[in-house]
Amino acid sequence: MISVFADGALIYDSRLDEMPLLGLTVTESENKAGTASLILPPDHPYYTRFVGMRTIVEVYEDGDLVFRGRALYPTDDFYRRRTITCEGERGFLNDRIHRPYAYDAAPSAVFRALIGLYNSEADAGKRFFIGTVEVADDTQLHLESEDAESFNATLDRLVELRGGYVTFTTGSDGERYINWVITYGRHVNQHIEIGENLTDYAGTDETLDVATVLVPFGAL
Repeated sequence: MISVFADGALIYDSRLDEMPLLGLTVTESENKAGTASLILPPDHPYYTRFVGMRTIVEVYEDGDLVFRGRALYPTDDFYRRRTITCEGERGFLNDRIHRPYAYDAAPSAVFRALIGLYNSEADAGKRFFIGTVEVADDTQLHLESEDAESFNATLDRLVELRGGYVTFTTGSDGERYINWVITYGRHVNQHIEIGENLTDYAGTDETLDVATVLVPFGAL
């Protein structure tokens, strides 16, 4: 059974015929945001209700959450079939800027501080509780940057130095948790295909030029 939600509203259930999708693809990757793609017919009730960079999309398979992220932009083909491209929730960490920093601490402490700073700036629906933190080598490290960068870029640097995997899970309280673990536990490279999409013409309304934050540089 496959089901899809947008901002908590059901937009597809494989057991129902009222809200069909023409295509659904989900791909998760280790230490990457992952992607999802939905193809809606023109008469779908949610056809015009996806808001780029804001609408939260969740995909479940047999009751298990296999993707959570946000809609990016729609693409319409000649027959007005609308493809919604989505980015996984790790991409949320790209929206907030980690200003110049210097850490001299255990990697686990840096991870907790990093997520804490991100949460202090993130919108409520894009914050994460800290879950399992396992580091193969948790001895003190030095990590610094003289330039501003996204929180995701800092997290990438931290993982490159000490290894492991960043994962996201749902706790018993229903909240989303970010974890840093030694072993991934499972590898998913999953594609869910429903129907086919033959494109003769495409028109795209992209959010690639949207700036989520502006950081000025200059001398006093």
